[in-house]
Amino acid sequence: MIPEWLQRLRSATPAPVQGTPTVWHEACMESRPVLLAPWLAEQARPVLILTPSLERAEQWLAVLLRLGLSENRVLRVPSSLTPLLEPTGVEQETLHERLRALSALHRGDAICLIASVASALQRTMPESLFEAELVRLRLPDVEPPDQHNWVCQTEPDALLKRLAEDGYEYQEPVRLPGQFARRGGIIDVFPMGADLPVRVEFWGDEIASLRLFEPASQRSIRQIKQIAVPPAREVSMGSEAVAQCIRSEWDALIAKQPPALQSELRQRLEDDLRPLMQGAPFDRLELYLPWLLSKRACLLDYLPDDGWLVLDEPLMLNIAYDRLMEDLNQSLTSRAERGDIPPLHATLYIEPFERIEGRAATLLLGEPIFGGGRIYQKSQNALDQ
Repeated sequence: MIPEWLQRLRSATPAPVQGTPTVWHEACMESRPVLLAPWLAEQARPVLILTPSLERAEQWLAVLLRLGLSENRVLRVPSSLTPLLEPTGVEQETLHERLRALSALHRGDAICLIASVASALQRTMPESLFEAELVRLRLPDVEPPDQHNWVCQTEPDALLKRLAEDGYEYQEPVRLPGQFARRGGIIDVFPMGADLPVRVEFWGDEIASLRLFEPASQRSIRQIKQIAVPPAREVSMGSEAVAQCIRSEWDALIAKQPPALQSELRQRLEDDLRPLMQGAPFDRLELYLPWLLSKRACLLDYLPDDGWLVLDEPLMLNIAYDRLMEDLNQSLTSRAERGDIPPLHATLYIEPFERIEGRAATLLLGEPIFGGGRIYQKSQNALDQ
């Protein structure tokens, strides 16, 4: 709950205006979360705050929560670039938080997301693919909440197959996001981005009940009428056709490496091609993102047209982006020299910085002229406040 003194401050603060970028020149770094908190609390559509770094995102989150915004209304969005920096996978908690953000934006929830420039511009699956990957389940006597296909009757084996294709992993009992299990006519699944897992009980091929349950005790908490289960990863699982394409293109990249490195590189590729052909999740999956996703997209593409984009210190965002690309390319080059991966470039995984341009609902906190004066230069179209 926003305190009364902060609500009074709201009336003295100029409101951002839809239709043209709004610029707050004089708001200092420390005051920005305080000045924006009451405005954020009253927004009925999503807001994405873009920060130069993870540390700055954490500062925003801490201040907004302390000022009374609900934990369900304010979420930090981490980046999942670990597979590019070192030979390991993305932490499950990171995937959980990112899928929660994508789901909230896809639904158009009145939520405030805080993301670093790295998190916001890293590639993810297009929203149309995310939409297609959703598994929508409902009780038979419940009307579908929208025009999409909400399943109330399906073979349990078909549901298990679909969850596996979406990147969920079998684990008995289900305790963490991204897991599913089966016991007779009951399927447990912990949707990515959800607070609790759901127990799907079948009567033959018909869904008889949907119940949220406590993962520690495995005891049911309450009944629900429907649930939409998002994919467990931000990339599609592989297939034989995709694996063959990766084999061909990566063989060409490996052939450019020194002969002493080629044998190990080909062995690593073969190890990864097995789960790629089977459509199974594995640690290095995100490394193959450019070959698993034909269309480019990032977090910004999920923000509705009437959702607000807040740029915290635009000039610093530009500098942070340049540093991100430099660091990623250095890391990719170092790994290629060690024989861990073939030569790859950061532009395969990160969207151009100019993607933040062009939104009608944009609030710039700080000087709007970026490096080289490329975008959001002072003009009559910008509203200075």
